[in-house]
Amino acid sequence: MKIYFYSNQRDSAETKAINSYLKKLGLEILGDESSQAAGSGENTLHKIDALVVEAKKLDAQAGYLIALSLSLGKDVLCLLPQGKEADEALLTLQKDKTLVKKLHLAYYQSTDLANVLSDFLESLDNADLNELFNIKYTLRVSRRINDYLNWKTGQVARPKADWLRDQIKGILDSDQGYQNYLKGKYRQDK
Repeated sequence: MKIYFYSNQRDSAETKAINSYLKKLGLEILGDESSQAAGSGENTLHKIDALVVEAKKLDAQAGYLIALSLSLGKDVLCLLPQGKEADEALLTLQKDKTLVKKLHLAYYQSTDLANVLSDFLESLDNADLNELFNIKYTLRVSRRINDYLNWKTGQVARPKADWLRDQIKGILDSDQGYQNYLKGKYRQDK
């Protein structure tokens, strides 16, 4: 999973904790440090799964990244310290019926920051699978398997790729070991 992380307070304890947690999970973290050229941030946002903003103090760059990410259909997590009021612009965006599904405001205390992040990452993993069919996969099969796929998909009148996806999803949903793995995937005590 690729996460773009932005904070205008690079030396704060929260920023360091967020970076550390995301790196510990093995996620690919992109951010303003990894895209110094003026136009590269926009190109980077096309490749991410979500934007995480430490929103204690929003600036123009944060606003730009949030707006662009939302326009690209990316999930955005704005982390606010407990007791801090959300920026008026964020509250206005949350009133939009389409954006409210993608814009997540989360309040944290320094002791539960990892839990807030893990809840957000788990929600990304639990998103509707139809939205996530964006990874191309080359599958080489034998002539016999191809013959079966042609016959089977002819019987059910569905394309091979759709039928195979449904079969894999059925296996995924019924695999209890995998379901247990997903429950702890983003938890610190793994």
